Amino acid sequence: MKRIIILASRSLQRKKLLETIGLNFEIETSNFKEDMTEKLPVNKLAQKLALGKAQDVAKKHKNAIIIGADTFAILGKELLGSPRTQQEAKEMIKKISGKKHKIITGFAIIDTGKNKTITDYDITDVWFKKLTHKEINNYIKLDKSLDKAAGYSIQEIGSLFIEKINGNYASVVGLPIGKIYKHLLKLGVNILA
Repeated sequence: MKRIIILASRSLQRKKLLETIGLNFEIETSNFKEDMTEKLPVNKLAQKLALGKAQDVAKKHKNAIIIGADTFAILGKELLGSPRTQQEAKEMIKKISGKKHKIITGFAIIDTGKNKTITDYDITDVWFKKLTHKEINNYIKLDKSLDKAAGYSIQEIGSLFIEKINGNYASVVGLPIGKIYKHLLKLGVNILA
């Protein structure tokens, strides 16, 4: 019996990334409640949140591969997740305006048939353009900032504000595809076969 692959995320960006590499998968939204206040190193926190999402979906499947992920920004010692309101998004964009920040994506892959779990993460440096108040307000009005780490998406209109990145573009979008591929191979899933 062929194992199904499930993305435990409602993120359209993650869905598109997996589609671009030709992976056949289903989507099942996780009901895991994130807690970004836990005092853990950022790489451990990102992996723990991703694992929680994957585990929530995995408990419903006996022979499946579940992929969970979590992305947030790091500005100094502050963690910036996804804003829930336009006002929160505006505050986040103001904070990163003209600054370098890091985007971390943690992910977890659970093979429920083999009872194996893999967690990993990726960090990318992003340099953000200095924005005017008008630019920030106009961007927020476009409503492209909710449910996106630090209030922007690098693959949409937010790309106008990126001066440069050092690291993995796909990871900033929400899923480090190269690392996902490497770990899926360990579980016997070869996208190229």
